[in-house]
Amino acid sequence: MLFFQHVVNAAKARPTARGTFGSLAGATFAGMMFMAIYTSRLWAQEQDGKKTFGQRLVDDVASKHRPQLIYLGLHGVTPYSEKSEIFASTDPGKLGKKSSCADLHVVDKGIPVMEMKGKSTTVLERLLDSSGHTVGLIVVGFAFTEGQESQAAMLGKEIGEELAQQIPSKSKLFEGGE
Repeated sequence: MLFFQHVVNAAKARPTARGTFGSLAGATFAGMMFMAIYTSRLWAQEQDGKKTFGQRLVDDVASKHRPQLIYLGLHGVTPYSEKSEIFASTDPGKLGKKSSCADLHVVDKGIPVMEMKGKSTTVLERLLDSSGHTVGLIVVGFAFTEGQESQAAMLGKEIGEELAQQIPSKSKLFEGGE
């Protein structure tokens, strides 16, 4: 009997076509938003099935500076975004996330920032190419605590210079490669 009632309810006409259209439009919009976020993050890490140059740089530099380095991320306006976002990171979950106003202030003013957060220190500074042009922002997290600020600042500067030497141009960061 219960099964029969479900069949009868399913066969009844819906109250309005507008409700169905609204549901369809909402589902379409949600799907488009999901795809925009998903593809933004996907391209950030890979182009043509290969890691972007920027992601390879992050992976290589991070592996050289562990265990002190606990996070490395690159921010900037990408070929697929109008606003600055994380385009390469040791934490794939952060890819595609928008840069904050504080992050952009570092890029605009060129003044590095250091944040002490309990058992870690974060250094933010401009990301430069090999010609010295600003191409984005570097965010580096270290396992340094209070009293180790100078070590964090020196290692942050070292990582920034190491990255800059390997970046011929901003567009190179978004190219796929090996």
